[in-house]
Amino acid sequence: MTESPEDARIRLAAVAHIKRLAAGGVVTSEDLRAGFFSDGERVPLINPQRGIFKPSRMQHLLSVRTVYPRTGARVWYDDQRVVHEQIEQGEELVDYAFMGQ
Repeated sequence: MTESPEDARIRLAAVAHIKRLAAGGVVTSEDLRAGFFSDGERVPLINPQRGIFKPSRMQHLLSVRTVYPRTGARVWYDDQRVVHEQIEQGEELVDYAFMGQ
């Protein structure tokens, strides 16, 4: 996947925004719902009705949250195990199988 310069700029701005939010402690869904501004336009970070999200200004996905299954609950997607390990290890990027691929 080749990322467009605009996608890269928005993605870097999104990460910087979330890091600023996280410096204050826990980042809530309300914080994410507010989005952020890039080039004078609001960029949403999440869609409350969907887990995986792509802002209209971007060519590719921008997914900034995941769901942790409750202990003992069914894991719906095989990549959840790998993603959660990557998150817990503090990795900056995670592997995510969008629509099974």
